[in-house]
Amino acid sequence: MFPTAPPPPAKAVAAPPRARPTVRAKDSARKRAAAATARLVIVPPCEHRRRRDMLEQNLARWLRWYFHHIFTDAFTEQQLAMIEALRAAVVHGGDQAIAASRGEGKTTLCECVLAWSLLTGQSRFAVLFSATGGDAENSLATWKALFIDDESKRLQADYPEVCTPVAALENTPNRAHYQLISGNRHDTGEPYGPVSSKFQWCGRRVQLPKVPGAPGSRGIFATRGLDAAVRGLKVGNQRPDVAVIDDPDTDETVNSSDQAAKLVRKIERNIAGLAGQKRPMARVMLTTIQRTECVSAWYTDPAQKPTWKGQRHRFMVKPPANLELWEEYQAMRLQALEQFASGQGDDEHARGAHQFYIDNRAEMDRGHEVANPNRYDQSTLPDGSQAELSAVQAYYNLVARLGAEAVATEYDNSPPEEAAALDTGLTAYRVQHQVSGYPRKRIPPGVVCLTAGIDVRKIALHWTVRAWEINGTGYTIDYGIQEVHGTVVGSDEGLDLAIRRTILERMEDWQDSPYVREGGEQLPIKLALVDAGWRTEAVYLATEEWGHGLMPAMGFGRSGGCAKPNFSDGQGQTATRRSGDGWFMSHRPTAGQGVWLVGMDADRWKAWEHDRWLTDPGQVGAMHNHGAPTDPKNRDHRKRHFAYSKHITAEAEVEEIVDGRLKRYWMTKSDNN
Repeated sequence: MFPTAPPPPAKAVAAPPRARPTVRAKDSARKRAAAATARLVIVPPCEHRRRRDMLEQNLARWLRWYFHHIFTDAFTEQQLAMIEALRAAVVHGGDQAIAASRGEGKTTLCECVLAWSLLTGQSRFAVLFSATGGDAENSLATWKALFIDDESKRLQADYPEVCTPVAALENTPNRAHYQLISGNRHDTGEPYGPVSSKFQWCGRRVQLPKVPGAPGSRGIFATRGLDAAVRGLKVGNQRPDVAVIDDPDTDETVNSSDQAAKLVRKIERNIAGLAGQKRPMARVMLTTIQRTECVSAWYTDPAQKPTWKGQRHRFMVKPPANLELWEEYQAMRLQALEQFASGQGDDEHARGAHQFYIDNRAEMDRGHEVANPNRYDQSTLPDGSQAELSAVQAYYNLVARLGAEAVATEYDNSPPEEAAALDTGLTAYRVQHQVSGYPRKRIPPGVVCLTAGIDVRKIALHWTVRAWEINGTGYTIDYGIQEVHGTVVGSDEGLDLAIRRTILERMEDWQDSPYVREGGEQLPIKLALVDAGWRTEAVYLATEEWGHGLMPAMGFGRSGGCAKPNFSDGQGQTATRRSGDGWFMSHRPTAGQGVWLVGMDADRWKAWEHDRWLTDPGQVGAMHNHGAPTDPKNRDHRKRHFAYSKHITAEAEVEEIVDGRLKRYWMTKSDNN
C-alpha cells in the first residue's frame, strides 16, 4: 500500500465588501425614528393635586374654577339647584327632571357636569340624548372642545392624563389608534410606559385615553338624537350608567299626542333598557315646557311622574308690584320699534321707553325677584347708552318682542292655557288670530265710518280705531298708546293738565294723519269716546275744548263701576238727556258751555263685543284685527295682537247656581283691561 497524501489546505474565500447605506435608507430610518418619537406622548403630573382633590368634592366650585371662562358670574340659586340635582343623579342614581328658563345655560351646565363625572370616575359611560341628531352632533363637538380650548388651561393643568393625549392629536383623530404614552401614575406616582393610550376621539362617541392610575381612564361619552333608534348602545361589555335627556320635545311631540306617546315609550323603555343588570342607570331630563300638555310638562310634574322629582324654575320668580308701569313701558317700546320699522320714527332702539324706565326705575323695580340678576344685555348702543340696565328690564323687553305667552312658556315654564275657552267661549288665542288680511291703518272695502276709543291712565292713553260696515261688521285697524308727559309717579301734581293736553295731542295726530282706503281716499274718525271714569274734570275740559267728534263716556251697570240707570227709551228726550238702545247722553256742566256725557250699559256692550269675536271672520257682524293670517308653525304669531287680545278677554260672563237660582255676571280674569 502506498501512503495517502494529505489534502491541500482550503483556499481562503475573501468576505464581500460591506455595502454603504444609501441616502434613501438613511431617510427611511430617520422617518421611522421620528414617527416613533411622535407616537410617544409624555403625560406630565397634575399641577396641583391638593387643589384638584378639594374641588372634586364641591361640584359648583369645580365648575367655576375649571370652566371659569364659561361660568363668568356666580351661580344663582336656580343654577345651584340644577347642579345639585345633576350631581345626586350621577352619584346615587335615580331619575331627575328639571325645567329651566330658555337661555339659562342648562345644556352647557349639563355638558360640564358630565365632564366632571367622567374625569373623576363617578360615571363610566354617559350618554346625552338631544331632540334631533343634529343637536346631538353639536353637543358632542362642544364637549370635546372643553378639553383643548385655549381658555381651558386650568383643566389641562390639573387633568393632564386626558387633556395632554387629546391635545397631541393636533386635530387628527386617527393618531389616537397608535399613540403611546408615558408618565407617572396618578394614584401611586410610579412611572409607567410607554403604553398604548387606546382611545377614540371621533364618530358619535368618544372614549377617554387609557392611562394607568387615572380615575377617568377609558370613560365614554356619547350623544344620540331622540329622532333615531337608541337601543343597543353599548361598547364591549360596557353599558351606559348616566343618560341625560336634553330638551326632548319638538313641534311634532308638542302638537301630536301620538308623537308624544312615542317619545314617552322611548324614554321609559328604550333608554331605561340601556342599563346593565347590576347598576341602575341615572336618567336626567333638562328641558323647557312648551305646553301644559307635553312630555316635558308631564315629567316635571311630581303629581304625574313622582319618581322623576320634577323641578320647575322661572326667569321671573316674583313680578314687580307695579305692573301697570311695565305695561306702559312695553307698549311704548313696541310702538317705537314699529314706527322705526315703517319709516315713521327714528327711535331704532326704543330709547324713549328706556328713558321712561330710568325715570321710574325705583317704582318699576319694586317688589320683583328674578332667578338670575346678571341676565341682561350690558352692551353699549351707538348713542352711548347701555342696552339694558337690569334683568327685570330684559324680561319685559322679551315680553315686548315675543309676547307674554311666549315668555311665560319659554322663560317661566308656565305656558298659558291658550286653547282653553273662557266661560263665554271666547279665547285670547281666537282674538289674536281673527285677522282681516288687510295691513294696519288700511280701511277695508265696504267700510262706511271710523270710530275711536281712548282709555285714560296716569302714564299713557290707550287708544283703538275701528272701521265699520253698515251691517255691523267691524275691523280694528289701529291701536296703540300715547305717553302722558309731565306726570310723576307718586304725585298728582299737574296730572289733569297733562291728561288734557295729551288727549288733544291724540286728536291732532288723527287729524294730521288720517286713515285711507286702498285707492288713497281719506276717511275721518266720525266719533271718539274718552273714558271719563277717572280724572273726570280733565276729560270734560279736553272734550269741550276739542268740540265736535270727541265726547266723554262712562260705563254703567254691574261691571261698569257705576249704578245702572234706566236705559230705556221711555224717558224721552229732554234738554239735558237723550236716551237710546243701551246708551244715553246726559249734559254735564263745566266751566264753559258744558259737555254731553255718553253713558253705556257696560254689561250689554261687553257681551256684544264678545259676540263679535265669536263670529267667524268674514261673516256678517264679525270683528277682525288688522294683518294677514300667520303660519301656525311660526312662533312670531304668538306675539301679534297678544296683549290686545288679553285686554279683550280680561273679563268673561259666567253663570252659576246660587241658592237654587241661575246667576249671571261678569268675572275679572286679568287686571290688564
